[in-house]
Amino acid sequence: MSWKPPTSGPYAVKVHYLDASAIVKLFADDGDELPGREALRQYYFDHASMFTHQFCLAEALSAFKRKLSRKIFTEDKYLHCLSEFFRLGIGLKLQVDDIGMLSPILRSETERLIKGYGIDFIDAVQILILLRGTYPHFCGDSQSILITADRKLAEAARCEHARVWECTTEPPPI
Repeated sequence: MSWKPPTSGPYAVKVHYLDASAIVKLFADDGDELPGREALRQYYFDHASMFTHQFCLAEALSAFKRKLSRKIFTEDKYLHCLSEFFRLGIGLKLQVDDIGMLSPILRSETERLIKGYGIDFIDAVQILILLRGTYPHFCGDSQSILITADRKLAEAARCEHARVWECTTEPPPI
């Protein structure tokens, strides 16, 4: 399936940032990931410019491992999930955007976000990448969008004026 922009009407290019919960939902086929999974998969394959952070990749891989250890996945299902993750995610279109981990602003801003919203470090970094990473200059219909299945992260990101799609309860963005 190849992606093509619409042939008529205005079109906004936007960068999509997937957090770990969205990555897991994309590649895990268990019932826990069912709410919003099909809409997320359709959106993922229909749009370009999909990014994540290296921490979100590690968190997603840990979530797959937890599904194996809790016997939600068999070993074969776990290996299949990993295979699809590398084939259709990292191997196909999911790119890694990063923010300097030693940056003084990272330390102060993550602490502010953690204290202000009760989120964890990786979620705070995800918000910072969205707002201060490679593509913060896009605005209007082209504003970057965070895709998550984590309602608490979605709420925190919205409070920081980020564009968010919480994919378990909301329709896909236009």
